[in-house]
Amino acid sequence: MKDYKLKIHGQEFNVRVENINDASTEATVTVNGVEYVVEIEGAKPVKSSKPQVTRIPENAPNNPTPSTAAPSRPAAVATSGTKIACPLPGTVMSIKVKVGDSVSAGQTLMVLEAMKMENNIDSTTSGTVKEICVQAGASVMEGDTLIVIG
Repeated sequence: MKDYKLKIHGQEFNVRVENINDASTEATVTVNGVEYVVEIEGAKPVKSSKPQVTRIPENAPNNPTPSTAAPSRPAAVATSGTKIACPLPGTVMSIKVKVGDSVSAGQTLMVLEAMKMENNIDSTTSGTVKEICVQAGASVMEGDTLIVIG
């Protein structure tokens, strides 16, 4: 994601370029708060296969800690329990709970940055955290499962 301030014929424009899709040469561009999907002229699509991401069990020896590497998309989640879904696309800033924690309805589970604002993601139910499907720094899309509460 890249932010620019452009001046065209004396008029200022705030431009954010994000979500460049190398496979189709399209990008999402926001100009003064209005989002556009644009095609990058002269660009050639890059054909590549997406790597498969698998979850390492927490009790596995030498389990790596989250790093500055590119965050992964949410993996498959448990089939039972209440799934807390992402309300809008963004980046997970911090996770306030861990697996096994008891939570109550309305409790903040994580903080999501979306459109330069921090948004609290609150529990919709009381229970125990069964699974955390994302990590801090992960990019998430609307509807992705963030946490499962049982």
